[in-house]
Amino acid sequence: MINKDYEHIKLMLDFAGRVKRRISEMSVAQFLENDDLQDMVLYAMGQIGENANAVSDTVRNKYHEVLWSPIIGIRNRVFHSYGNIDMSIVYETAVGHIPELIKELTKILDEN
Repeated sequence: MINKDYEHIKLMLDFAGRVKRRISEMSVAQFLENDDLQDMVLYAMGQIGENANAVSDTVRNKYHEVLWSPIIGIRNRVFHSYGNIDMSIVYETAVGHIPELIKELTKILDEN
């Protein structure tokens, strides 16, 4: 893996960790009441997608278990449709998928 891919994956992992630490024990109601936290999660998810988009096709093809396209799609949604985002879906995505993404990204970094 080239250095740039490694750095982008590391950034993805860092942002995913931030999201997990902040909302892992939070209910959806608590999340929906906290605008600052919603903003942080949206920013982090956008950064995860931005960095996923910068990972080379070679690495994406090698690690096909990572859902690269949906991750990049979330980035596009966050950056281009801010006013039309259902925050309960953001919460469910973060709680339901971020822990697995962390495992997958950690595995990639450990192998390299």
